Amino acid sequence: MGLQNWIVAGLLLVGLTGAGLVLAREPESQGTVTSQQLFVEPLAGDDSKEVIAQTYIFPPGAVLPWHIHPDAQEFAYVIEGDFTFERADRAPEEMQAGGAEYLPPNTVHRGMNKGDTPVKLYVLRIKPKDKPLVVEVAPPH
Repeated sequence: MGLQNWIVAGLLLVGLTGAGLVLAREPESQGTVTSQQLFVEPLAGDDSKEVIAQTYIFPPGAVLPWHIHPDAQEFAYVIEGDFTFERADRAPEEMQAGGAEYLPPNTVHRGMNKGDTPVKLYVLRIKPKDKPLVVEVAPPH
């Protein structure tokens, strides 16, 4: 199955697998972000990498800490709500449902829900198998 088919399959599987938790530890955070892993599969043609698909629910006021995904490519799509995406080297970006973003490897970033309704994201990452999914970093100055 090609990568494009995996993305479509992942979107169709939203809600069908077990949920996990991601703690939102920023001081201003008002909620816990939940995540749901849809699949983890080897990247075709490169056994040293894997493809991970997840959904995230950001309750109102939730803020993830600043972090990177070591040597990973990240593709994010807003399914529902208004999401604030912040990179260390740019002004915050407001994204609405239907908006998408690409993050090159090792980009310092965080996400938050400044609104009054939950935000749902679909995230696809391609990462080295021997690297952690996420590493928290110090806030940029």
